[in-house]
Amino acid sequence: MRRFSLATVERPGPRQEPGSGREVAALVVDGRLYPLDSLAPARADLQHGLFDLLQRWDAVYPELQQLAERIDAHIAGLAPDDRSIRVLTPIRFPRAVFCTVFNYYDFAAEAGVQPPNKSEARPYVCIKLPHGVIGPNETIVLPSTSRQVDWEVELGAVIGRPCRNVFVKDALDFVAGYTIVNDVSARDIITRPDWPNFSSDWLMSKNFDTGSPIGPYVLPSQFVPDPQQVRLKLTRNGVVQQDGTTATMIFSLAEQIAHISQTMTLMPGDVIATGTPAGVGWKRNIWLEPGDVLELELPDLPEVGVLRNAVIGPLTMAAPGTGAVFA
Repeated sequence: MRRFSLATVERPGPRQEPGSGREVAALVVDGRLYPLDSLAPARADLQHGLFDLLQRWDAVYPELQQLAERIDAHIAGLAPDDRSIRVLTPIRFPRAVFCTVFNYYDFAAEAGVQPPNKSEARPYVCIKLPHGVIGPNETIVLPSTSRQVDWEVELGAVIGRPCRNVFVKDALDFVAGYTIVNDVSARDIITRPDWPNFSSDWLMSKNFDTGSPIGPYVLPSQFVPDPQQVRLKLTRNGVVQQDGTTATMIFSLAEQIAHISQTMTLMPGDVIATGTPAGVGWKRNIWLEPGDVLELELPDLPEVGVLRNAVIGPLTMAAPGTGAVFA
């Protein structure tokens, strides 16, 4: 069975401007992209972004596998930087990104946090909203409200069918595929001293614009035999900061899915960001700065690609009437 991953690409519009074109899903085989409008021109129902295909995942997946099997040397694919396409975040856009916090034993130790007793505790989950999601080669803009913005490489699980009140043993059956999430976080505004009765402000610290890079590709779950045996790696300006494994999770992905589904129905296209291993900047007092470049990958799953984002900002507006924006 041929391995493949999935992307969402934009076909340029008449103005040749980002966002003015048409989105279509693409198969990714051996690093080459095969947009479905070219690979299956007679199938109008397949010529939408990946989010649309996820709404019909059980019916669509076998057809995608068949298309991947037919790709040979006579079918020309595109390089990711081909000018006829722009690679977007694969899921435009998830209803929510469900982030499980302090979910690695090594990260808890690095942060000086006592890991929970699993016999008594449940996963601690917060939500990131879709407006913060960006894709590969898009820019992370530091928020003006924070001076301590940090990185977090995470395995992202993409839901492929409605999921409600599932058992742990069945939970992975609802995962369509896996991708990379950078759960960018503003550490200095998580706590609210003006509200001493409440401990964490996840809205401000997790939901600033551009704070949720996802991608570049989604690898179907059929090609990931065990999501608890996946290596995660993040470099900042070429220097390795995080190099961990999902084997050190506190709550497994299946346990996270079962927990969230007790409260709400997970829907196709929802993303679960499963926590980050040790190596963030927090306890070393290292923070993102304008000019930084982050590269995230899953070395055991190279078909997911490398999620690369440059960092700028924060942006502040100039005086009215000047027409300028300064970083």
